[in-house]
Amino acid sequence: MNTGDAPWIPRLQVAHLPLNSVLQRQVAFAAIFGISVAVLPVVIAHLDEPVLVVAAVLVEVAVLMAAAFLPWGRWAPAAQDLLPVTSVGALLLLQRGTSGELLYFSILVLLPVTTLAWTSGRRGVLLGTALATISVLVPAVWIEDFASTGVTVYRGILVPLVAFVLAVFVSDAAQGLRARAAAQSALADQLRTSRDLMAGLVEAATEQAIVGTDVTGTVEVFNKGAEHLSGRAAQDMIGRPLLELGVSAELDAVALEQGHRIPPGPEGDPQRWSVLVGSAAHGLAFQHDWTLVGRERTRVVRLTVTRRTPLPGDEEQGYLFVATDVTAERESERAKDEFLGYVSHELRTPISSVLGYLELLRLDDDDLSAEQRGYLEVIERNAQRLLHLVEDLLLRAQVDAGGFVVRQEPTDLADVLAAAVRSAVPFAISQDLALVDSTPGPVALSADPVRLGQMVDNLLSNALKFTPAGGRVEVRAVRSQAPDGAPQAVLTVQDDGVGIPADEVHRLTDRFFRATTATRRRVPGVGLGLSITQAIVDAHDGELAISSVEGAGTTFTVTLPAGTAPAAEPV
Repeated sequence: MNTGDAPWIPRLQVAHLPLNSVLQRQVAFAAIFGISVAVLPVVIAHLDEPVLVVAAVLVEVAVLMAAAFLPWGRWAPAAQDLLPVTSVGALLLLQRGTSGELLYFSILVLLPVTTLAWTSGRRGVLLGTALATISVLVPAVWIEDFASTGVTVYRGILVPLVAFVLAVFVSDAAQGLRARAAAQSALADQLRTSRDLMAGLVEAATEQAIVGTDVTGTVEVFNKGAEHLSGRAAQDMIGRPLLELGVSAELDAVALEQGHRIPPGPEGDPQRWSVLVGSAAHGLAFQHDWTLVGRERTRVVRLTVTRRTPLPGDEEQGYLFVATDVTAERESERAKDEFLGYVSHELRTPISSVLGYLELLRLDDDDLSAEQRGYLEVIERNAQRLLHLVEDLLLRAQVDAGGFVVRQEPTDLADVLAAAVRSAVPFAISQDLALVDSTPGPVALSADPVRLGQMVDNLLSNALKFTPAGGRVEVRAVRSQAPDGAPQAVLTVQDDGVGIPADEVHRLTDRFFRATTATRRRVPGVGLGLSITQAIVDAHDGELAISSVEGAGTTFTVTLPAGTAPAAEPV
């Protein structure tokens, strides 16, 4: 699986707890027990009952063999308590065999007590304390004069108390470690499941290329979709730079637009990588088109770049690229734009000719009957509508081709607005609408007055068409300050018309989009006016905001940077 060895997919391992097997828990006691027996010839000149010492050793060996070879997993956990209990028996035999001359042997009982407390919880605490008490009191039976002293009482209280405290501490520690281990194991299982699910989803996404890289652009994950789009196998791309797949000249051009030139060749790859990831380097999702050079063909892909958060086991962040093939879509858009541009240019000449001849016919207006003059008015009105449509198509084609520019000059937005209102008044009167200009005074800025007039015409036309008879459309232009203190011009067009559905407001500036309120009411139009308005606003580095409530009306607010524009000539 191509994603299986990705370093950013975690593989957690839960550490084993200490004393995690039956044999391990007995080895410590057996080792110290063996050392104690080995030093007996050094510290004791003569053993009264060596048979008991040998028996003690054999008992402990039997305990070790049982711990190693008996099937403890098949039995209840309580069965394991027999081993430390038996070890205490071996300890008593050792003490009896030495006639109690080495009373320090009783301290060894703390090891079985620890084992019982670790494995059996509170039951082990009680059993371990009882064994400690027995290991102290039983030697008093065969040690002469031992019972008559206060040592028995002292040891009979101190050793069991120490054993009890130690057992409680070990039991609580074991319980906490087990809980932590269970939580880590559950987390590891969850992450492992999530990792496998994610890897499966990445591999199943054959229509989208999913590529994971480190911070420098080295490929770490390359799914089936990426193999399909690029024509390269995952094993060939993992460990290589992602930049090898695309057209570097595109990134160089973007960098040049941003004001810096990238050196040719591999020396400029770090800068190209910075352009490719864009705002994703700062934690923001970044989308752009990129030409992917495959082995068989070149494709245009839509890249979505995100910065992934480091996962357990990661040393640093990386990037995730999701690429969708939009070659056919971009070719279709380009063909449509070329067609619109061509048709618009071809239509403009005959329409202009028609309007010219209509003007000539109007010069001989006296020779025409009233019915003929009416015909001419219909022809001229429809020819003008067609010319406006062609002009809109041409402008939209310029915007899409990147050839749309504005001519900055001193302009008074109040004059532009007043001229647009005067042109729209006849239509407003015919529809029984109130058209009000509440601009308080001049609004000077540096802008293209022709394009601003077109923008205002589109907004007014849109408001008037969607306001029923008896309604009101109010326009207003004022000069204000931005939050940062910069001067700005604000244009507002507000109506109390039919409004726009909330889920369609964000699409109003898409070209050829028409709201459902327009289609239901059969309002004429092709859906280019607001698209062109947005292009004009963008060209002036402004902002267009739309707020609408269906059934209550719509407000368009255009904010343009005003700067320190000088006074403008009246429009």
